[in-house]
Amino acid sequence: MRARSVPGRSRTARRDTVQPAELLNQRGLRSRNRLKDAAREVLNESGYRNLRVQDVTERAGVASGLFYRYFHDLREIVGEIARDFFEVLISNTGTLEVSDDPYDWIYGNHCYVVERFAENPGILACLFGLAGDYEEFDAIWKKNAHSWNLQVADFLRSEAGFGKARAERMGYVLGAMTEGVIYQSLIRHTEDLYTLGSHPNDIAEIIAVMWYRAIFLREPPAEKLGVIGSRLQEN
Repeated sequence: MRARSVPGRSRTARRDTVQPAELLNQRGLRSRNRLKDAAREVLNESGYRNLRVQDVTERAGVASGLFYRYFHDLREIVGEIARDFFEVLISNTGTLEVSDDPYDWIYGNHCYVVERFAENPGILACLFGLAGDYEEFDAIWKKNAHSWNLQVADFLRSEAGFGKARAERMGYVLGAMTEGVIYQSLIRHTEDLYTLGSHPNDIAEIIAVMWYRAIFLREPPAEKLGVIGSRLQEN
């Protein structure tokens, strides 16, 4: 039985040649960042299992051997890309302010989140679909999902009057529901969801309506809804 190949896992003699980012000069940092940008593009186009160092270096416009000056393998560079992605995602959702109607906060957050994942399907597929195979991907996903869920819990305490424990439990459940809808919509392209809408804003509206119902036990304000939300309210 042949062992399953893992992209970019050759660490042999290259282990000691990798230069830590904090020790690089400006030129080295530019080259390193160019490789990360290229890896993100190829990852989103081809997926993790088809990712090759040669494709990354060709996209970056550098020699293949230069990759191993900055990264041990593809798993390392993808992990760093994913952490960078979530750092921006969590930071930006945390700055959205609650408006007069909490539906705006729910919908606005999910518009941003779904749009970002739609722009980076390789990261979503890698961390969600491959988390069971790669421990570091699983750890990145869980850590950042937890941070997002705690932001939701703060919102529930502020806008729905939930106690701390109840808000956190509800936040975890809502977060898990959101993960499933985004993954099924953007990666698996589940037909049942696509009949409702496939644009990121459509997906965000589906999630927002379901969240609002679950949190406040009533329908969101009709004037806030688009076509998808209105369809969800039809008898």
